[in-house]
Amino acid sequence: MTMIDLNHEADAFISKCLDMPRDLLRGVMSYNGSMTISQVVKFFERQGVVFTKPMIQHYVKIGLLPPPEDKRRYTRFHLLLLAVIEQLKGLFTLDEISFIFNRFSPDDRLIDLFREMTESAVAYWRETLNRLADKALETANGMGLDSEAGHGAFEAFLLLGVMSQGAAAKQAAGLLIEKRAE
Repeated sequence: MTMIDLNHEADAFISKCLDMPRDLLRGVMSYNGSMTISQVVKFFERQGVVFTKPMIQHYVKIGLLPPPEDKRRYTRFHLLLLAVIEQLKGLFTLDEISFIFNRFSPDDRLIDLFREMTESAVAYWRETLNRLADKALETANGMGLDSEAGHGAFEAFLLLGVMSQGAAAKQAAGLLIEKRAE
């Protein structure tokens, strides 16, 4: 396995993990109107994300999402929050997400900042995972491992890197939540 193979594999992994959220965000950002809950569900289905009417209504009921405008129209801000919920719900509880969301307001400047942060995070992940791929290859070559073992080393480094980043992100978010709660 060559460095090019590992870098290609790292790029494919990053794309799989991060391009879908970026594509989803682009879809949200391109929408300027408002829609009914049925249209919201269909919008996310087209993006490959499953939200049901009861899920969305539950998010409104518990305060995770603001109520729809005119009691039935969801805006780009609602779509953005739903897209973020989709990405965070595997890492955080709905209460934790709700606490953070209580700081948001439907302002396009905030949405633009979120988009910039997402793009920056993707660039950082690409750089980090490419460094991990380089380190895995270096380690495999230094140990005299064959291609299959080198691939296993890459996967192990990649998994450790992803787990470390996820743990650090959750810890940082927890500290921010604690600070805000004071």
